[in-house]
Amino acid sequence: MYNKKFCLIVWLCLVFLIARSADAIVINEIMYNPDGTDTGREWIELYNNEDFSVDISEWKLYENDVNHGLTVSQGDLIIPCNEYAVITDNADSFLLDYPDFNKTLIDTTFSLGNLGELICIKDNSLTLVDCVDYLPSWGADGNSKSLERKNPDQESNEDNWAESISEKGTPGSENSVSSISSEPNPTAEPKTISIYVNVIGQKPSINNISISPDYYNTEGFQVMPNAGENKEITISVVVGDDDSIDNIVSVTTTINSNEIELLRKETISEYEAIYEGKANMSFYDAPGTYTIEVKTIDSSSSEEIKTSEFEYLELLAVDINFDTLNFDEITTGTNKSLDGSSGLTIQNIGNLVSDLEISGTDLTTGEEIINISNLQYQFSASSFVPLLNNPAIADINLIYGESSYENMNLKLHIPEETKIGSYSGSITITAIAD
Repeated sequence: MYNKKFCLIVWLCLVFLIARSADAIVINEIMYNPDGTDTGREWIELYNNEDFSVDISEWKLYENDVNHGLTVSQGDLIIPCNEYAVITDNADSFLLDYPDFNKTLIDTTFSLGNLGELICIKDNSLTLVDCVDYLPSWGADGNSKSLERKNPDQESNEDNWAESISEKGTPGSENSVSSISSEPNPTAEPKTISIYVNVIGQKPSINNISISPDYYNTEGFQVMPNAGENKEITISVVVGDDDSIDNIVSVTTTINSNEIELLRKETISEYEAIYEGKANMSFYDAPGTYTIEVKTIDSSSSEEIKTSEFEYLELLAVDINFDTLNFDEITTGTNKSLDGSSGLTIQNIGNLVSDLEISGTDLTTGEEIINISNLQYQFSASSFVPLLNNPAIADINLIYGESSYENMNLKLHIPEETKIGSYSGSITITAIAD
């Protein structure tokens, strides 16, 4: 997701959050604005990040300046190590949305702010244990997804939170955006076994296929696109031939109907070697599962074919090609416009259909104010829409593709009563999933 700066002279506002260090119990996931009605469907997930159980029976949820008591509805208020508990504003409604949830479920009274707020968990002495001051710009704003903590060992700031990949979040399970590295699966070291027979034309073998860079250290391979650029992936194949690895005459892989030659990178033994090649994925290639086919041929024309898969992950990103806006001089009571012909364009540089979330601050000289609603924006043939202080969604349905652009037009009106001066303010534009 890319945010740009504007000015009149307009500077983009950056938000900084002060975060606490992670403790034994951390706030791990938040459903603050579910798709549809919020009532009875908001929840907060806690995670025990220690190697011992923690009793939270006398703890409090601090929200909206109130310390809310915790009443267990399912399970136990003693949370085992590396386990989860969910605090909900209506346990029955939660179980309707998540019928397979079998962890500790806590019922209390709260209402999370859709525009963000500070929430904390306090222990039985009302000491702060963990806090997060979330904002809708972090994601999960009414699109059926949750806010997930990437790593419970790191601070609870914006860099350590992201919108869930999974629909409806992952209450009671590992977060879908978790950056915790899994322990690698143990693999047997390759062993060369001498064969004391003469075999003519033994069929070659493909012993292993790997794809990198692998975005998650989980089962399978996951590749994250590069915003606006090709993603180079490396295919490494361990090829064997019981006659001699020198009998291999070609190793190729096919991806997206393109055949790529793999070259020998490392000889493991007389009978086995690693072959490697590179392929490019476009940033606008659709997310999903892709199959690669590997084929090896030896000097007797015997061949072996194997396939593997990788997941090309979703990427939501736009590029705004202007950093500043300068309307220069405008007479009171008149309008001035900037449009796409001036180079105001927005490009989809991800692989998801994108809408925009737009807000702005009032224009000021320090003492005088021009309300931000006097600045209007327009996309395509739609009507001009006044900017607001609170974020509003522009449904531009910007598809992904090699050259997917949308022109943006701006029109500023200076009211008659405006005093002379140099005014400045800011606009914030955020890409959101359509």
